[in-house]
Amino acid sequence: MATNPNSMVQEAVDAAISKRGEIGLQVVAYVDGKQVVDVWGGLADITTGRQVDADTLFPVFSVTKAVTAVALHIQAERGLVDYAMPIAHYWPEFGAHGKDKATVYDALTHRLGVPIMPLGVTPELMCDWDWMVQRIADMHPLFEPGTKAAYMSYTFGWVIGEVVRRTDPRGRQFGTFIQEEICQPLDLDSLWVGIPDAVETRVATLTQYAADPSRRAWDGPWSAQPPGDSAAGGDDPGGVWTG
Repeated sequence: MATNPNSMVQEAVDAAISKRGEIGLQVVAYVDGKQVVDVWGGLADITTGRQVDADTLFPVFSVTKAVTAVALHIQAERGLVDYAMPIAHYWPEFGAHGKDKATVYDALTHRLGVPIMPLGVTPELMCDWDWMVQRIADMHPLFEPGTKAAYMSYTFGWVIGEVVRRTDPRGRQFGTFIQEEICQPLDLDSLWVGIPDAVETRVATLTQYAADPSRRAWDGPWSAQPPGDSAAGGDDPGGVWTG
């Protein structure tokens, strides 16, 4: 049996793939700034047999929220955003249908009342930033903003990201802001909100399964929920890729 951390985690990764139904994995861990684990295994694409390697990039979901919040906090630190101000102060269109008093703080604490995706959304339209923020701005809230919480699993990234974009004196796209204000200063070379074309071949392909022990592939319509999943489940597919 392995005794060093790297070998121990590699054994766990191999077991997760061979016995637990995982397809492909990477695990990296640092202690006091020193890398102590760097392992991978399995397939990056089950249709082609492409294997995971050290350079494989994986889609991440709610990690987007942390990166997006950091971007907003940068703007607040610079005096460009006030958490107590209505979002409509920075993004007037968002004030439609009773959302005019919804604050930046409400968004950060998931109290806007717009936790679901807009009608008609498709994976392709999710990549159209302007379409997404326009439709989210025009949504009717499910409740009066600020009165209760509903986890913004799908919409957090676009709402906060658009506030960042609207308050950026340089008017940069949100993905560019992330690169220039977070990734480059921290020397992060494998994190994007919207990948460049040059790295597309490194990205692992997601495979969606039904939420049951048989692990059957879900082949229903994209907008439907797999069996056993709640309508509020899942995360915002935020277009962030990290290796």
